[in-house]
Amino acid sequence: MAGGPRIAFSGIVLIVFGALFLADQMGALHFGAVFKTWWPALLVIAGLLSLIERPGQGLGPIIMITVGVGLLLANLGVIEFRQVWRLWPVVLIAMGLNILFSSGGKGKG
Repeated sequence: MAGGPRIAFSGIVLIVFGALFLADQMGALHFGAVFKTWWPALLVIAGLLSLIERPGQGLGPIIMITVGVGLLLANLGVIEFRQVWRLWPVVLIAMGLNILFSSGGKGKG
């Protein structure tokens, strides 16, 4: 990012969610049901922010986005969780490909 001051995004997120849950506990807002459905969107947002801030970071943000989208689709009833869970080996394949291609083709010899 540029040389300007950096906002502690995680601190802001904690304050916002704390305020929303407090309002839910006090009966002023019904946030719990909304959060129960939409929490995977936080994984997607965090993964996207990570990709934007550090584009060459690797596979972690992409996995976070993929898992978030899968869980969100399952929560919304678009797909069944069993279908998402059956694809977990794709994560292993992607990690292996990332290791192979991030080495730049350099051998030890």
